[in-house]
Amino acid sequence: MKLGVCTDRKGLALAKQAGCDYVEMNFTAVTRMAEAEFDELVRETAETGMTVEAMNGFIPGDYALCMPGGVEGVMDFVHRGMARAQRLGVQVVVFGSGAARHIPEGMAKDAALDQLAGFLKAAGAAAWELGIWIAVEPLCYAECNAVNTLLEGWNLAKRCASAHVKALADLYHMGQNGENMDDLCKVGQDLIHCHIGRPGTRKYPMQGDGYNYGPFFQALKAVGYSGRLSIEAGYPSTPEDLVGSMAYLRNLTR
Repeated sequence: MKLGVCTDRKGLALAKQAGCDYVEMNFTAVTRMAEAEFDELVRETAETGMTVEAMNGFIPGDYALCMPGGVEGVMDFVHRGMARAQRLGVQVVVFGSGAARHIPEGMAKDAALDQLAGFLKAAGAAAWELGIWIAVEPLCYAECNAVNTLLEGWNLAKRCASAHVKALADLYHMGQNGENMDDLCKVGQDLIHCHIGRPGTRKYPMQGDGYNYGPFFQALKAVGYSGRLSIEAGYPSTPEDLVGSMAYLRNLTR
């Protein structure tokens, strides 16, 4: 299993110091960079030796994916961002985007899911032309009113009928919802990316922090998961926080 951290360009050196295998950056932020700033990011990743293998923050809230007309221009945004993602070496783009996928009041949930599936099918095709996967990220009930559990994320991925759109498991959201870690065994080989943060506090996972991470890692091992796991949590107060968290997670993956 490859271990990384969600960060921006300022965190590249820290990620390298902590022994991360890769970093995960924000798709929207990178897509909206001026050309010179993006060229600088490409240069910095090469200099530090840190690869950007994943991206989150896919679709900003200015697009309302469940609203009629809310997707106007969104595929231009997707194509621009995917081209930059490919240049950075990104392998998977995470579809969380809670504000963009919010189901408006009065809209039937089934109709909203059809709309989201249609977008994902189109985005998945655009991504795959560049060798990139899309992973559907469930967001806990407190953060979003659409696609909240691991199984709901998996079902949305299947609903769009695209071989290039699969599932993501996020321990923080699963823990907030009180989901059963055995659900990972149901998703199985459709799981292509994972996030982790301590449920309750969203801090960096640390040995002795009071949370039992065992069932999550046992379930990942049971399905033979060997993909990427990104720490998505509160930024550490000192470099040693990330160093310690990475060392702890390395032990858990063995």
